Amino acid sequence: MYVKESFSIARLLRGIWREVLLITMYAALVFYLYQYHQWQFLAFPISIISILGTSLSLLLGFRTNSAYDRWWEARHIWGAITNDSRTLVRQTLSFIEASPTEQKNIAQNVAHLQIAWCYALNYTLRRLPVLSQASFHMTADEMEFVKKHDNIPNGILLLMQNHITEAFQQGQIDHILFQSIDDTFRRLCDAMGKAERIKNTTFPTQYSFFVHFTILIFTIILPMGLIESIGRIAIPITFVISFLFLYIESIAYVMQNPFENNPNDIPMTSICRNIEINLLEMVGETNIPEKLQPKDGYIM
Repeated sequence: MYVKESFSIARLLRGIWREVLLITMYAALVFYLYQYHQWQFLAFPISIISILGTSLSLLLGFRTNSAYDRWWEARHIWGAITNDSRTLVRQTLSFIEASPTEQKNIAQNVAHLQIAWCYALNYTLRRLPVLSQASFHMTADEMEFVKKHDNIPNGILLLMQNHITEAFQQGQIDHILFQSIDDTFRRLCDAMGKAERIKNTTFPTQYSFFVHFTILIFTIILPMGLIESIGRIAIPITFVISFLFLYIESIAYVMQNPFENNPNDIPMTSICRNIEINLLEMVGETNIPEKLQPKDGYIM
């Protein structure tokens, strides 16, 4: 996630400079033909351009709002994962009736598996090697168990559930308290499913294509509506307007995919590290990593 308050012009233009350059060159060509070759038919009624521009603004507004809704839902999901991760370890520490040593061992095991689950879900959503970070918090037997599952985060969740169920069957957890822990597992599973839904549901391609096509049509006729009234000033005006519309569209495109391993992602790795720190502190671990800091203006 980009965290700097300022934004460089180079970064703004990085993804759209080719289209903006072509549109500006086209505007210069329109002015040249109109001014020096007397192609008067190139002049276009400005009223029609105003109507099309208004319609395009509404389309872009809806496109951006829809993309932001996906991004914000993704951030809300990971906020819920943070809360439920803390709740799960707190319940394990409080609800299990065993000797202090055994209770601590169970809590530490659940904490490490929950940390592994967070990292595994993060790497699954970004389509990276799933167990590259999660493996540091799992034993060899646990690794063999979860590798048998197509959905590794789901396998880790099942493994934690098995540990808690075993403690319940041994009479170490009251029935009502066990149900409370099970509710926490259910919320974690729901959060995982919601994140997977966002990842696997493509934003309607036909709508994205239509918006981009409308922008191109608008920028093609824009200099034709301006050259008669403002002359050569139509060239920089076309540059500015095309840049704004294309950049707003690019913002929507980036935000509609919050799990793509780019600087505008939800900062899942940072969230996982904060969860790791919190849970290790709760179970009394001493080897606690440092918080991740922004790099080059963004944090992953």
